[in-house]
Amino acid sequence: MFENHRRKYRLNESFFEKWSPVMAYVLGFWFADGYMRKEKSYRIVIISNDEQILRAIRDGMRSNCPITKRLEPDRSFSIVFHSKRLYEGLMRYGGVRHKSHVIRFPDVPKKYLRDFIRGYFDGDGSVFFIDYIRTKDGRSTRELRTNFTSGSRKFLEDLMAALNREIGLSMRRIGVYNGGISLKLGYSMKDSDALLHYMYYKGFPIGLRRKADFLSRIPIYQKHNISR
Repeated sequence: MFENHRRKYRLNESFFEKWSPVMAYVLGFWFADGYMRKEKSYRIVIISNDEQILRAIRDGMRSNCPITKRLEPDRSFSIVFHSKRLYEGLMRYGGVRHKSHVIRFPDVPKKYLRDFIRGYFDGDGSVFFIDYIRTKDGRSTRELRTNFTSGSRKFLEDLMAALNREIGLSMRRIGVYNGGISLKLGYSMKDSDALLHYMYYKGFPIGLRRKADFLSRIPIYQKHNISR
């Protein structure tokens, strides 16, 4: 249902009221790279360095709200949705103002968990290769790594427990970096491969293709040594 009366831009204000893969993804992305405020009006803001993913999110919400280029501090892009109904929808999943250090992992239906996690990963996760020399045989090796970051230890602990429960990823120690401001949940080669296959499943409807493409870049000899 749309509530477009007196609206300058289109917006599906019931977006957060029914679960779907796209809704779960946007919710996860907002948990990573969004905030909410209501000084003069109810605002839901989502930020990204990737303009295309904001376009995909906007399309998923059936909106034509403008995407704005931010000059400071990192020249990223943002989109703002003005809606009390959306604001209250986020609150039902634990959305709060100044959420960075207090956010909790929401109750996501199992069917949509991988979409929520992919959204969070696309917002506040990283995937990369590391190159090193193996001590046992001196061979040059490249391995896949993934990280989730957050200011909330409880969020990362619950995320880790969910990934352990759903796909058997290892229980890890939460790392501290950036002077203690940020926390990190990191996975090595085997777990990273399983994680990417879980999140970027065949036909996933929305997400960062450049992160999904890491699956095709795993060296052949490593694929042979990964058992899932």
